[in-house]
Amino acid sequence: MICAAGASQRMAPDDKLMLPVQGRPLLRHLVKRVLELSVPTLVALPPESHPRWQAVKDLPLRKISYPDSAEGLSGTLRAAVADLPRAVTHLCVVLADLPSLEPADFSQLFEQRHRHSGHLIWRPLSPNGQPAHPTLFHRDTFSAFAQISGDVGAKPVIDTFKSALHEFTSSHQGGSYDIDTPKDYETYLKNHA
Repeated sequence: MICAAGASQRMAPDDKLMLPVQGRPLLRHLVKRVLELSVPTLVALPPESHPRWQAVKDLPLRKISYPDSAEGLSGTLRAAVADLPRAVTHLCVVLADLPSLEPADFSQLFEQRHRHSGHLIWRPLSPNGQPAHPTLFHRDTFSAFAQISGDVGAKPVIDTFKSALHEFTSSHQGGSYDIDTPKDYETYLKNHA
């Protein structure tokens, strides 16, 4: 699941997910990277009148808008998990503002899930030990998503299942750098010129 319903307030007046990355909007850039994995994918977007729909309209993934997204990331996650088909056993959550994320970041995460299958949540860490993305959740955690609210994302779910959390230092750094502010974007462009 790609979370792309946020308001991008710290980037105002620009929409960070529509900023060009390698010649296409950041959102489209990330979605195309995720689609290389060939796994069922959905993207949570603002209401359909929003330009982000145009950025991904021709791409083969489920596009949806949840009213709960208006309260923040937690609202998006709560609504999306409630909407999952019963057959889904795992949910991989990724934010849409990660310009360097690559299929290898996901492959490493899925490999960790297989090697450490006794856990319920799998999350990479940056070289300095900070939580990174994407994060993978087992279906046994799904009921906890019903309780989250606001803009804290899945942190309360991770805290609830802390003893079943597997963290690992990622050898890929794509999930460690996000774009939130104009300065973040400038830094990214400078480092990827």
